[in-house]
Amino acid sequence: MPRKKKKTGLWSRKSIYECADGTKVEMDSSWEHICATKMDEAGIRWIRDPNMHLHYYSPKGNRKRKYIPDFYLPDFDLYLEVKGFWTMQARHKMADVQRRNNVNILLVESMPEVLSISRLVKQWAENKEKKDD
Repeated sequence: MPRKKKKTGLWSRKSIYECADGTKVEMDSSWEHICATKMDEAGIRWIRDPNMHLHYYSPKGNRKRKYIPDFYLPDFDLYLEVKGFWTMQARHKMADVQRRNNVNILLVESMPEVLSISRLVKQWAENKEKKDD
């Protein structure tokens, strides 16, 4: 079986993020690291826990799989997925996760969106409030 090609590029650099309280959190990409920084600057509480997972079914073989969200924003009951490149398989996964788990996931798809994450979260919350009324 051929080995999987290791990810390369700006988005694939793992790093350790140090929270204001001194807690250290491993990030899977530099975009996630920047996103955490921006959320902290905006006072948005977030959780990143590798043990937190949601279920979905892989389109290949219809196998049950675990999705580990990049961030959970408890004040908004919102999951955040930071991804610079979306394949059809990744889009299917996110749609299936939302449908099967009845959760909200905000997809962050570009560096400008990462840099303006507080505005995106605020817009999401305003839109959700309008829908709930």
